[in-house]
Amino acid sequence: MEDLSNEEINYRSSHLQFIPKFMLSKKDYLPQKLWKSIVRLLYKNPNHPVTISDIFSKPLPINVGAEINNVCNAKCSFCGYDKQVNDITADPRKKTKLNRNVFSHTLQLYNDAGGGNFFLSPILGEISSDPKWLDLIKEARLYPNISGVSCFSNAILFDRFGSENILKSGLTNLAISTSLGSSEQYKRLYGVDKYDKVLNNILDILETNVKLGNPVSIHLMLRQDKPYDPFLNSSLYKKLVKLIGKNKISILDDEWDDYNGLISENNLPKGHKLLINETSKEIPCYALFRKLVVLMDGTIQGCACRVEPDLWTDNILNHKDLSSAWKNSKLEKIRNDWSEKKLIPNSCKTCTHYIPATNLISNSTPKYIYKKIKSKLKNIYT
Repeated sequence: MEDLSNEEINYRSSHLQFIPKFMLSKKDYLPQKLWKSIVRLLYKNPNHPVTISDIFSKPLPINVGAEINNVCNAKCSFCGYDKQVNDITADPRKKTKLNRNVFSHTLQLYNDAGGGNFFLSPILGEISSDPKWLDLIKEARLYPNISGVSCFSNAILFDRFGSENILKSGLTNLAISTSLGSSEQYKRLYGVDKYDKVLNNILDILETNVKLGNPVSIHLMLRQDKPYDPFLNSSLYKKLVKLIGKNKISILDDEWDDYNGLISENNLPKGHKLLINETSKEIPCYALFRKLVVLMDGTIQGCACRVEPDLWTDNILNHKDLSSAWKNSKLEKIRNDWSEKKLIPNSCKTCTHYIPATNLISNSTPKYIYKKIKSKLKNIYT
């Protein structure tokens, strides 16, 4: 399951953002140098990416994550997990879990490189299916530069661990994928008859989080039938808003991947549509430049959206620093072949998650910077 911020989710609906030509140059001439100085001064960050060359030359990933397992306790209709049509499968690997040496080594490299927030979630699976998941979070937080841990869960097993234990584990960000308001809808979409249990688990962890002073930022990522009004006008929704606020409740709306043909619109919540595969993919996908994705056996994969063997590169255990892992020769070849030769990996040709790498510099465009300065001046003089 991919971890995406609200800003990144918005890329999905408007991902072909306009980027001025001078920002697309891989060489730094005077205009590029001047604009970089202005933008980095405004952001107070000497390394803020401004041009496409900054994306390609960046020595470290924006963030790092490890896949904890590929085992799930739900059978979601909209997910590729355990689905296969002829020779097409969402995950060709055997069921297993994260190698602890891989985990510790990845954390050490990330910590030594300056650290930041660490993502611990499956690509296809459920984090709490591993009985040791809270121990892994605690281990991650022992490293001084690991500032937080983010996880993605369906909340089915939360009662087994206890809300307070989860919230005091060192976890800082929790995204919960679920469907609320109807037990029929939940069972149809998640494939298990666990609605009442899940609802109780969610309410308990939200209420406990409030009592503890909100140590964890919790987001509800809902999968709901259309129309939404019955749910949005319900007493349950109003209760959830009081506990976490509207801005932390989102509904996935017509942003569904087909998992290379394994999912059809019949598998989606009622009234929803699949993403349309972007036909123009001249610019490499941003996934190749955003996150270092470490699979359970240490394999570095070029993407966190799907399990794709043609994006498997080197192994994290072969590297003594994060930069060499991030710039490993196989991963660099995928990036450069796409950019220079327009050789797109087969898995990426059919992937509907595509977002151009230029979106990583969309907050450095003159238009965006103008609005940012205008907003700051307005706040000063009003």
